[in-house]
Amino acid sequence: MYLRFFLLPLIFWFPCAGSAAESLRLKPDFLHLRNAEPREWSHFPARASGTALSVSFPLENPGDYSLLTLRQEETKQPWKVWLNGTVIGSLLRDHNHLERGILIPDGLLRAGENRLEIKTDSETPDDIRVGDVQLHRKSLTLCSPEEIAELEKQRGFSRPVPEMDAEVTLRGMDTDTRLPLPCRFTILDQDTGALVFVGAESDDTIAVREGVVYALGGEATVRLAGNSSRPRNYRIFCGRGFEYSLSEETLRIDGTGNSATLEFSIRREVNTDGLVSCDPHLHTYEFDRHGDCTLTERLISIAGEGVELPISTGHDKHIPYRKEADRIGASPWFTPVLGCEVTTHLGHFNSFPVVLNSSPAEHKLRPWPNIFENIFATPGVEICILNHGRDVHRGFTPLAPENFDSASGTFSQGRVLRANAMELVNSGAQQTDPMQLVRDWFALLKSGHSIAGIGSSDSHTVNFAIAGQARTYLRCPDDIPSAIDVSSATKALLEGKAMVSFGLLTTLAIEGDLIKVDVRGPGWTTATEVQLFCNGEKVRSYPIPAQKGAVPGEKFSGAYSLEELGGKAGDFFCVVATGPGITEGWWPIMPPYQPDSPDFEPFVIGISEAVWVR
Repeated sequence: MYLRFFLLPLIFWFPCAGSAAESLRLKPDFLHLRNAEPREWSHFPARASGTALSVSFPLENPGDYSLLTLRQEETKQPWKVWLNGTVIGSLLRDHNHLERGILIPDGLLRAGENRLEIKTDSETPDDIRVGDVQLHRKSLTLCSPEEIAELEKQRGFSRPVPEMDAEVTLRGMDTDTRLPLPCRFTILDQDTGALVFVGAESDDTIAVREGVVYALGGEATVRLAGNSSRPRNYRIFCGRGFEYSLSEETLRIDGTGNSATLEFSIRREVNTDGLVSCDPHLHTYEFDRHGDCTLTERLISIAGEGVELPISTGHDKHIPYRKEADRIGASPWFTPVLGCEVTTHLGHFNSFPVVLNSSPAEHKLRPWPNIFENIFATPGVEICILNHGRDVHRGFTPLAPENFDSASGTFSQGRVLRANAMELVNSGAQQTDPMQLVRDWFALLKSGHSIAGIGSSDSHTVNFAIAGQARTYLRCPDDIPSAIDVSSATKALLEGKAMVSFGLLTTLAIEGDLIKVDVRGPGWTTATEVQLFCNGEKVRSYPIPAQKGAVPGEKFSGAYSLEELGGKAGDFFCVVATGPGITEGWWPIMPPYQPDSPDFEPFVIGISEAVWVR
């Protein structure tokens, strides 16, 4: 692959011939800001540097500069960037540590004193880091204002970047077959840890964001910054989601060469034979107007994360994946399923499979009996998932104490939940307590609900929420990813043969009078504890030795007597494995979407299916 400079809808800034492009650093510090009290997260200092960033700077030749860059981290509220009293852009609402570029309108900078401000009108507390603000000299724009507007229309924002100095080709391949694999490249600044500017734009083969490139064919060519006056050191990672290893290379760009090629070798580390990896909660900005991901980018990211059964769940829309997957050549890697997220005033519910060309369920109905009747009346639909049951939407939280009695597993006002699955982990909308929804699930099972536990990403983005980060494994043949039997997968889910994976995969089987437990994961996650539950009550807890819990593949296994555990016919067992979460940029775990506390420890978790003693 090569970079098609004059065809890509991206702004590139190049140095003048014969000399390195100059930049002006306005604010080298990386500051902690808090717009309002109380402190959002306890890992931030009690006292912030301020409520806004403000810097004044003189210029002699303001017409030389057309691009402002900065670094930002943990930004949740809308922070605007002001230049001389005019809003020129905003920070990305993204928890990641990343580099951000904003175009400066012609004529806004002036000779003499100028003033830059970064602030928010939001009164919701937001602890962020921002700084390393620079101006870059005007050079060559390779796309028109109309093309910029079209790009913003497609995905909500554009990606202006500063001058890029070297062309780098990245190749990812399977260690065993030596064949290229769809994969994810993550590019970090070695000194700051930030996701860096990438000189490339998404097309039919790659999906690009700051520091992230998904490559459908296992290869991408990008441009990165670095020259003799300002060398840069990079850490570059290659992976393919939960089941694969992670490969790392370092690269220095200092002007001594203008091209480089890096090859990465990754291998399957987690045995998932007979298990289909499913993400039942996926969106695009293109159709849902929330996030940043186009349909093409979504399909490339699905392949790059190794999701075999992606469910299209547009908000009250049916968005088929098949035609576009065929067009770009992604079809060999997964079997797409048409679904819908029905966003009612009394909860959000994912439904599938949907017969093509069917009308979406009516999302404005009330009460629950009408909602569920309408969902299951959609042609083909067999599965209805209760999404993010502890989050509030339109003033209603399905599993809040005023609506749900967690002791009895029943709902107020005579409501009956007809959903046959529920999200236990939503990696795009996590809970502060990772066991809260698991306990809710146990309560529903004890009260007689036939309901499976689900893991999903709820991803609307290329990288902010990673597709397939939390996923569901279904007991179903997976020999050919492009030909998964959807009816078999649906049957497995209806029978509760579903495991929640968020960095770990936990399985449980009852064989005779023994309960057998297995915990698997890649070498880049660690399992530290296994908890065994009977009828929702913890009956055993097993620490996992540090060395064993960090190995790739099997991290724990054990067999336990039903008699010793007090198990009898009619009881159900479940196993939960946990460990510390990932904080680095190659698989960062998002903080809770609607936190209950300023204290949060990132975690990985694997939740087995519930298995009954017969």
